[in-house]
Amino acid sequence: MNWKIEIVEEHSGELGEAIEHADHPFAMEEYSYEKGKVLEVFVHNADHGPWHIFTDLDSGHRFKIPPARYRKLV
Repeated sequence: MNWKIEIVEEHSGELGEAIEHADHPFAMEEYSYEKGKVLEVFVHNADHGPWHIFTDLDSGHRFKIPPARYRKLV
């Protein structure tokens, strides 16, 4: 399932933290999204919990974000 979301509050984190398997080898790299940025994303988990998990279809980065920091456009 794909969505388009807008970042409503600046958000940053580390790539790899959204991968659910602790043994998954992944080089940690920081990412940042500015307020107002619109992303087309693949939805991995946006049903519940304090973190929603998406893949940014432009960059291919999988990231997690609190639902209060974005709004769904489509």
